[in-house]
Amino acid sequence: MRRDEIAEPQKKIRSKSIKVRLNDKEYEQMLKRQSGNTLAGWLRQVALGIVPIHQADAELVRNIGRIGSNLNQIARYANTEKTIDQNVLNEIAAIRTILQQLIAKNIADAIKKDSQDDC
Repeated sequence: MRRDEIAEPQKKIRSKSIKVRLNDKEYEQMLKRQSGNTLAGWLRQVALGIVPIHQADAELVRNIGRIGSNLNQIARYANTEKTIDQNVLNEIAAIRTILQQLIAKNIADAIKKDSQDDC
């Protein structure tokens, strides 16, 4: 294979277009959900399955990160002590409960937001 064949492929010219009609509210909702530089680029990414349609909740991501840190501390303790006592099991149970609550809240919030967006 020649070196010039390994280089980045040339960008393909986009010659097809799609016209979508939106009312003012739909257009504003779409702009709020947009991520990236251009609306066209974002729509292309969403339609092609490159980016998720719903943005992750920043608070949820932070809380899951904290839970991950707690689990790492518990794992380190268990590996160092070579034992898991009732306190460690209680912590794991508490983390599981918090995680289930966060997931349920996130799902409920997403459903509520979607139902409000559809109105």
